[in-house]
Amino acid sequence: MPLVTIPKRYLVSEDDESITLDLPESVLASLQRDYRKVKKAKGILQYQKEAMFAHLDTVRGEWE
Repeated sequence: MPLVTIPKRYLVSEDDESITLDLPESVLASLQRDYRKVKKAKGILQYQKEAMFAHLDTVRGEWE
């Protein structure tokens, strides 16, 4: 789960269990767009995971 920093001016209320924010649509769109980028990057890395590990093994072998 990504961490998000939101200015305090959007804070409406908070208690021990939750916080309530009044966010403009532009902030929500920005957060969703950024999250899609992170999700896409994770998918690319997951897809190439085996190739990266194989490359690391090759590099380690060269150093030994």
